[in-house]
Amino acid sequence: MQKGRDSLPTKQQLVVDQLVVHSDFHLPKNHRLIRELTSRRNEISSILDIPTSDESIHVFLFDDEAHFQAFMERAHPEFPGRRAFFVKSDNSLNVYAYWGPRVGDDLRHEVTHGYLHSVVPNLPIWLDEGLAEFFEIKRGKQGLNGPHIYSLSNRLRRSDWQPDLARLETLRDAAELNQMDYAESWLWVHFLLSGGEETQRLLQNQMKQLMRLGVADSMAEAVADLIPDSESKLIAHLKLLEGKSSLPSVSRPIGVNGASRDNY
Repeated sequence: MQKGRDSLPTKQQLVVDQLVVHSDFHLPKNHRLIRELTSRRNEISSILDIPTSDESIHVFLFDDEAHFQAFMERAHPEFPGRRAFFVKSDNSLNVYAYWGPRVGDDLRHEVTHGYLHSVVPNLPIWLDEGLAEFFEIKRGKQGLNGPHIYSLSNRLRRSDWQPDLARLETLRDAAELNQMDYAESWLWVHFLLSGGEETQRLLQNQMKQLMRLGVADSMAEAVADLIPDSESKLIAHLKLLEGKSSLPSVSRPIGVNGASRDNY
C-alpha cells in the first residue's frame, strides 16, 4: 500500500548524538548540516552554561513543502502556515521541517528549541524565541541576524519602536509574538551575550534558576539593576550592529522549493 502524502517520513532514520533524523530521502550521516546541528548542542551548552541532555529530539524532514503541509494540516490543523515547527509533549520533542532553500535556518532554529527544552523547563517565550533566533544563524556570524537589525533600525528611525523587555515578559505564547517581538527578543539576547561576563552571567543565572525551580525572577528587573539606562544601551548596541551588518531586509518565505540537498 502506498503511503499517503500526509504521513510522516520514515524510510531513513539517522541517529547522531541527541538527534534522530527521519526522512524519505537519503541524507548522509556526515552531511555538513547534520554536523553543524550536532555541534550546536555543545555550543549552546557552553555559552549558556547549561548541561546537555540525552533525551532524543526527533527531526522529521519532509522531502518537499507539499508533503510537509499535507501532514501538518492533518496532524496539527490549528498551527499557522510556517516552514518548520518544534512540538513538545509530555513524552517527546519533535521537529517538523521540509527540505527547501531555508532548511539550514529552519533546522538550526527549531533544533535549538529542542536542545533548550530537553534541559530547561518553562522557558519564557521571549527568551525561548530570542535564543532560537540567535542560534539559527550560521556559525562564524556571531549571531548577527541581518533582517532583524534592518527591521528594528528602520522602526527606530521612524520613532515607532522602543525596546521594552518588561512587555516581552508578559507574553505567554508564540501566537502572541509578532515579527518585531521576535526581533526585539533576539536583540536582547544578543546584547546580553555580547556585553561581557556580567551580562552573560545574568542570562546564565536565569537559565539555571529555570532549570532548578521551573520559574525565574524577572529578567527585566535584573537587567535594569545591572545596567542603568539599559534601553538606551540596547539601542546603542543595535546601532553598532547596524554598522557591522550588510544584509538587506528579507522576509522569511513560506513555501519556497528548489534547494539542493548539498546547499542550505
